[in-house]
Amino acid sequence: MIFEQIKVGYDNFAYLIADEKSGYAALIDPSFEPQKILTKAEKGNFEIKYLINTHSHHDHTNGNAYILKNTRAVLLGFNKKPPAANIEDNEKLELGELNLTFIHTPGHTPDSICILTENKIVSGDTLFVGTIGKTGFGNDARLMFQSIQKKILPLKNSIEVYPGHDYGPFISSTIGNEKKNNPFLKVNSFDLFLKLKKQRSKK
Repeated sequence: MIFEQIKVGYDNFAYLIADEKSGYAALIDPSFEPQKILTKAEKGNFEIKYLINTHSHHDHTNGNAYILKNTRAVLLGFNKKPPAANIEDNEKLELGELNLTFIHTPGHTPDSICILTENKIVSGDTLFVGTIGKTGFGNDARLMFQSIQKKILPLKNSIEVYPGHDYGPFISSTIGNEKKNNPFLKVNSFDLFLKLKKQRSKK
């Protein structure tokens, strides 16, 4: 598997995932500098099969039009409308000999997803290194808490975490490290989760 984390814009990360045997590749959130990402794919002689957005915010989708114009990629996302292809929670997608698993993690946005492949997860704006994606203090916060509890915490400690932004002390982490060091993964009730969010918002 080819897996590249690519810095784009000021603090966004895009991702190139490719199966070496088939030459098929997927691009995740190739915003701000889509040509930079296409150039990497072309150097590897990869065919871009899929364009995937972790969520619908503009800073993650603004490269879509360029990629779709210059490749034959199919656009995928949660709750997407035609001509894009909609994906479901826990749906698996074959990419050559690789499998991508989509995990719906609402909270930051209703359509937020994480993408798991082998021992790596692209966590978008759901999980950062040392923190989580922004929400308000209402139902979106509750959804984020539920996503962390039900979707993130059950993952194996060894899985490597690759976030949507360079917001933490490191550009990647592991689920195990986040369980130990990320305060939002250490609280076990929504009340404590919400209290922590409010404390952090004042800083």
